[in-house]
Amino acid sequence: SMPALSLSKASSEITDMHAYVRDNFHYTMTLFRPPMGEFSERTLALTQSLGYKTVFWSFAYVDWNPKQQIGAEKASAKVVSGLHNGVVYLLHAVSKDNADILGSFIDTARGKGYEFTKMS
Repeated sequence: SMPALSLSKASSEITDMHAYVRDNFHYTMTLFRPPMGEFSERTLALTQSLGYKTVFWSFAYVDWNPKQQIGAEKASAKVVSGLHNGVVYLLHAVSKDNADILGSFIDTARGKGYEFTKMS
């Protein structure tokens, strides 16, 4: 929870991850998603001062626990039901269900006329 951290610790959390991603994946991060969606005015100001744009999601479900998956069929129905213009999905990489359905979900969304764009 970013608001629970001192500004110094929160800054270190962000800058250490930034350096790790840059050094290991040769990618410069510019977007920040607050863990658990928890933020405060001071953490929003901090991320902005570090050069980040804070991004929030409009769709999420309990997919972060690998031991509590709901199955590909239910997961697919759930994420498809969340489609709307401007939706920002939060899908965790540890979810086997998400990995199993991602390709077909993208195809389904595109078939319904939705487009995927890079956030900036």
